[in-house]
Order: sequence, then C-alpha cells, then structure tokens
Amino acid sequence: MDNKWRHWIAKCLTTGRSDDYISTHLESKGYSRADIDLELMAAKEHPYIKGAIEVYTRDAGPSIPRTMAGDEQFYVEKALNNQQWLLHNFEKMARLEEDFGTIGRIKAPSFDDFVSQYISKNRPVIITDAMHDWVPKQKWSFEYFREAHSDAVVGIQDGRESDPHYEQNQRFLRTEVRFGDFLNRIDATESSNDFYMTAGNMGSHRQALHKLFEDAAEIDIRGEYFDFPAEGSLWIGPRGTVTPLHFDMINNFFCQIIGRKRVRLVPSWSLPWVYNEYHVYSEVDAANPDIGLYPEFEKATVFDFIVEPGEVLFIPLGWWHHLESLDPTVSITRKNLKVRLKESYGDGFIKESRLFTPGQAASQ
Repeated sequence: MDNKWRHWIAKCLTTGRSDDYISTHLESKGYSRADIDLELMAAKEHPYIKGAIEVYTRDAGPSIPRTMAGDEQFYVEKALNNQQWLLHNFEKMARLEEDFGTIGRIKAPSFDDFVSQYISKNRPVIITDAMHDWVPKQKWSFEYFREAHSDAVVGIQDGRESDPHYEQNQRFLRTEVRFGDFLNRIDATESSNDFYMTAGNMGSHRQALHKLFEDAAEIDIRGEYFDFPAEGSLWIGPRGTVTPLHFDMINNFFCQIIGRKRVRLVPSWSLPWVYNEYHVYSEVDAANPDIGLYPEFEKATVFDFIVEPGEVLFIPLGWWHHLESLDPTVSITRKNLKVRLKESYGDGFIKESRLFTPGQAASQ
C-alpha cells in the first residue's frame, strides 16, 4: 500500500473513524479487503498509533465516544447527520445568489450599514477606499522599516518548509533575528515559504517595533469601525509565504499594506467537508486539494481572488481562509470592532421555551 494511504489510515484511526469508513474508502481506490484488513491490524498494533489515539482522546476528544450504547450512538450520529444536512442546505440556498462564489468590492459604508449587510450576514467583502489617510499606507516600505528598527530583535518562524504542519507547530519554529537581517533576507529571496513573521510572534513586537505599532495605532475606517487601543497583528514575509486553510474565532479585517495576497475563502457552513481534525485547521491544501484523500472537499465552494495593496478584506467569523503571498508583503489585522451584542434577544422569541424567555438578558 502506498505510504500516503498508510498516513491517511493513521489519521483516521487517531481521530475515531470507523473501520467500515476506512475500508469502504480504500476499496474505492482499488485495494482488496484482505489487504485493507492487514493494514488496519498493523496500524492498530503500532505503539506510535496507540499513543496518538490516547493523546487525541484525552486532549481533543472524538466526535463520537468510542464506547457508547447502541441507542445513544444512533441519536448522536443522527444529530450529526442532521447538522450536515442543514449545513448542506445552507450551501444550496447560498448558491441561489447570482454572484455567489465571487468576492464583492465596495466603498466603505457607515459602520451600522456594514454590520447590517456583512457582519450580521456572515458575508465577506473587500473595502477598497479605507486606507487613503493611513500612515502605514503612506509611509511604510522596507527602507522605512530599516530606518526605524533595523537593530531590533524580532521573532519569526523559520524552517517552515521542513514541517508539513508548520502552522500547527509554529511554536517549535520560532527564532529571534535582527529585523534588518530579516528584511535583507526577504530582499534576497525570490520565493519561499520557509520564513515568515506572523501573528504568533506578536508578544514581543509591540515593544521591539514600537514605531510601526504607533503608526498603526489609530487606523480606522470612516473613523467609526474600531475600538481603541488597537488590537491586531503584523505579518511580513517574502513572495511565496502561505498561511494554510484555517478559520478565526473572531470577525477579522485583513489590511493589505504592501504587495498582493492570493486568498481562497471557504464558507463557514462548509465545516463538514474541510476535514477539521485539529483545532482551527483543515487538513486540505486549498491551493491543490487532493480529492482522493479528501473527497468531501468537492462539496465546498472556494472563493479564489487577489487582495491588492490598499484593500481591506473582511473575513467573517468561521470562514476558512488560505493566503498566499504573490509579492513581498506587509499586512496588518484589526479585530476590535465597536459592535456590541444587544442586551436582550428581542421580540424574535415570542413565547417562553426551555432555552429562552422574551427579553432574556444575553449574559444569562
């Protein structure tokens, strides 16, 4: 058996997939039941796989408990099937929109209109006119960075190409370098995903790169979108850097200052088809999906577009995104919106139920 399928078997066993699921899929790839049974037996007896299953069960937990009475398992599986049915129909209804699958570009509306049209509808969009008065857009360049902080010591990810799970394992790839040396390395690199300054290194950067964070401290859209003090991250890297498919647990404004990013977005309701086996990450390479390994991904819609310098991409909570730098790039993010949850659930709940009563406080 090809090692890629042994790797797939190991992931399936670790995350609680059934033998029938594994066997059915491998039979569709041309393997005999006898060969599949031998591979499953060998995998289950391997001490590495046993250890991985124990850790996953303890830390992440399987979707369905491994030991469960028949009736209970039936209802859990039925609930999961209902969820998938519902999300699949969200996708079908979304596709009724004429331009579904393409990203819209707009001039910044009032914040109230933006909340109504995009945040509340969980709908991505690009704002094209937000940065005209931003100091980062007016002043930032690699030469400006050198003049401000060439000798500052910063943290970056390095050695990413040695680890296929570089984003999940980013804490093991962190190293400290002079900021000027980092910029020189970018200038000398035609294309690479091996090194990158990312959000995971922000802890020390606010002090080390204080001038840049001061430049970005007051950026806003129409003077009404963000709360202060500012919250967000700084991303700097060469052409070729990739952030693999994942979702954020916040509404995110991704601000492209220098260079272009190719972005692939997958709707939040595509969760059943993106192979989310660890935290916020997908197993699928959205740029080159292996449908043989990840057949369900064919059901997902992938928005594929380029964010130009000077544009702000709104990535709604839960939307999966994969980003690839087409040039040396500098990006910043903003997440501290002025929007606040309403104090009550409103008139939509017209009668008391097991979960809600009219006017119930959101915090209760």
